[in-house]
Amino acid sequence: MLNRERRIGTLFIMAALLALSSVGCDKLEKLWGKMGVKVPYKKKAPEPIGTVIAKVGDLSITLEQLDQEIQNYNDLVGAAGSKITTREQKITYLNEELVRRYLLYLEAVEKKLDEKPKTQELLRNMEINVLANQFLQDEVGGLTVTSSEVEDFYNIYKEQYRQEEERRIREILVNNEDEAKEAMIELLKGTDFASVATQRSRAESASKGGDLGFIKKGQLGADFSRFDEVVFSRSLDAGQISNIFKDKNGYYMIKVEEIRGGQAKSLSEVWDEIKRSVLFLKQQQKLQELISGLTSKTKVVVYEDKIK
Repeated sequence: MLNRERRIGTLFIMAALLALSSVGCDKLEKLWGKMGVKVPYKKKAPEPIGTVIAKVGDLSITLEQLDQEIQNYNDLVGAAGSKITTREQKITYLNEELVRRYLLYLEAVEKKLDEKPKTQELLRNMEINVLANQFLQDEVGGLTVTSSEVEDFYNIYKEQYRQEEERRIREILVNNEDEAKEAMIELLKGTDFASVATQRSRAESASKGGDLGFIKKGQLGADFSRFDEVVFSRSLDAGQISNIFKDKNGYYMIKVEEIRGGQAKSLSEVWDEIKRSVLFLKQQQKLQELISGLTSKTKVVVYEDKIK
């Protein structure tokens, strides 16, 4: 008799709960709470956005997800890697990567791994990164650069787009000023610079007529600062010979055989580069404005003394 009454009571309660389910989850959960019934927790599967190509439990995988995954994979392997291009390869990736991953995820949730403190911390950090990046994209992603902004930037920083100058140099290096003067007299008489270098220079380049080839400013090192100053002087053009000057190793005379580079690149050559630079600067300015506003809105405390 007692068992029969218990069964009837249980059936009555179940029927009542089923009837009340139409009032909504929130009210039903409150009622269960009052009755001492533990509400089972179940994450609601997100609604798919796009064309569904697979279902793993309650979770959907879309064509758009697969395409994005494959694009990321192809970008990662680069030109040297084996990229996914065919339909068969995409299906294989879907089954062997995405479906497997979803199966593992569902099993992890079933075992409540997502409720572990360390996992919660990782998930929270990922959520912070994803939402912060999305917020930035929404705020600065629509910024554009006008043609006048590119032109203004080029005119202001034109010198920075000058190609590095190289000069082909011949040198004569002697021990003292008297030897230098004797060599200079020969040069003034019209003797070929290479011949004088071969006969009189004590530099290693003497065997090549003093030819150092093309050099860039600073290429020879910090010890040759005076050498660079003379070699790359704007008053010294191709075909000209310098005055005698003293540097670390002795007394020099140099001849500029040829000059190449040194011209500023045209606006059309650096247009895309400047456009990217201007866009980056505008994004940084916008970001700084956002952070400034958010800092005044939200209290921030940094405990630097705890950082070891």
